[in-house]
Amino acid sequence: MVFKTIYETEHANITARELSVSAPKISRCLSALRLAFDDELFYRRQQKLKATPLAENLYQPVCDFIQSVYQLEQHANNGRDVRADGYLQIAVGYGLLGALSKIFGQKDVAEQLGKVRLHKWQNDSAELIHSGKLDLGISLELPENQELEYTPVGECREIGLICRKDHAIWQHYPHITLEEIARYPHVYISIKNFNERINPLELYCQQENLPSPEMDRVADLEEWHAHLLTMDSIGFAPATELCQTDRISELRCSLLSLNEVEKLQRTLSLPCYQLIEKTSEYRRYTEDQRQFIMDMITRLVQPITLPERKFGT
Repeated sequence: MVFKTIYETEHANITARELSVSAPKISRCLSALRLAFDDELFYRRQQKLKATPLAENLYQPVCDFIQSVYQLEQHANNGRDVRADGYLQIAVGYGLLGALSKIFGQKDVAEQLGKVRLHKWQNDSAELIHSGKLDLGISLELPENQELEYTPVGECREIGLICRKDHAIWQHYPHITLEEIARYPHVYISIKNFNERINPLELYCQQENLPSPEMDRVADLEEWHAHLLTMDSIGFAPATELCQTDRISELRCSLLSLNEVEKLQRTLSLPCYQLIEKTSEYRRYTEDQRQFIMDMITRLVQPITLPERKFGT
């Protein structure tokens, strides 16, 4: 594909863009082709890449070869039972793992979607999707992999407040404001490309000339719960995570009012869940399965119209 596209476009950068890969990867592929054929293949002339005589002779056989491989893939995809390989392997990021586990474990959902195995989203999950060891991912993080496709499936528009049941903040319930929350220590889980540099609450305090609260950043949910239980701190989480946190008897959860969420959102756009997957021709699941998953996530993260969500039910 690199050979064919360079031949047709006469530019390495255009080739990288059309194939959705990085320019260095095109350079490495071209070097490998030159080594394999013991020929320059393309030489620079007037800011373009011109084909050598050997490349001219190779062009049509390369096109025929690509077409043969494409037809082979089509036959393989058409004849594949998407459930025959076993479970649909999905990596799920912070805020959705518990909620999706409940849904995908229901009998009627399993009959429609097929067998599913959920994994916690890790630093190497994007590479595992790219290599085929995972089928797809759902995460707030946006990995830096240009060979995967990303589809927004829902913003975190419902934010919950979590702290100990005996925390002083509850004396202001149900009218808890960011100004009151900022008086207490705050703990948050670091999310790549969102709050790595600054937390939305900290930014809000800076913009409103409020004293910045004591801020602690943690790496995972277990450490976050420990901090909430022992450090008299307050945390925020997507509403989908609250039903899991509510199982810890010493903690209490409540949704922030939409007005307070909008205050946060004015300082820093709240993160959006992304469906992370390979290009369509390499997926081992149907479009119906894909749409079903997207619909489930969208419904989970949509704001609830009731004044108070009952967690743990």
